[in-house]
Amino acid sequence: MEHRCLSPWRGAVAGGLIAFAWSVFSWTVLPFHAMTLSPFGDPAALVNILEAGAARSGVFVLANDPKGQTAPTDPFVFVSYKKEGAGSKAAAVALGLLLQMTGAFFWTWILGKIPGLTIKDSALYGLFFGLCIGALGLLPGSVCWHLPWAFTAMSVVDAAIAWTAATMVLSRCYAPTCALPKRP
Repeated sequence: MEHRCLSPWRGAVAGGLIAFAWSVFSWTVLPFHAMTLSPFGDPAALVNILEAGAARSGVFVLANDPKGQTAPTDPFVFVSYKKEGAGSKAAAVALGLLLQMTGAFFWTWILGKIPGLTIKDSALYGLFFGLCIGALGLLPGSVCWHLPWAFTAMSVVDAAIAWTAATMVLSRCYAPTCALPKRP
């Protein structure tokens, strides 16, 4: 039995806004993400090197020392470079919100298939969903591209918190107007 009031379209808005709000709060107010980012000692020199060595925007990898060494201890560099700059902050925020809303649409559709969804169940399902996003979408970056584990772990924690909160709200936001089905 489906939750007839747990609309994926409404869920896209409610869940997307909650997940997005958590992400903004986590990145701008809490100190944990900043603790996983390191500044460059001479950013101007780095930009000059990238401008000289990268003909276009893209992702660049230096897996071995260009001096000819090929040992596992050679430097490893992974750079996402955008020659024209970061662009509009408003466009990035809008796209980030749209992506969270898209995820919330699909997740709400899945939640709507669960009969008798309780607030406790929704919290556990949301936590599990967030951990799945982290495990399948974020952790491979630490393995393949050598992203620092602390950086990736913070993103996994963010996903778990965001989707736990969003799922709890999604499971109850329509309860006053629509009784959720009981488990058989």
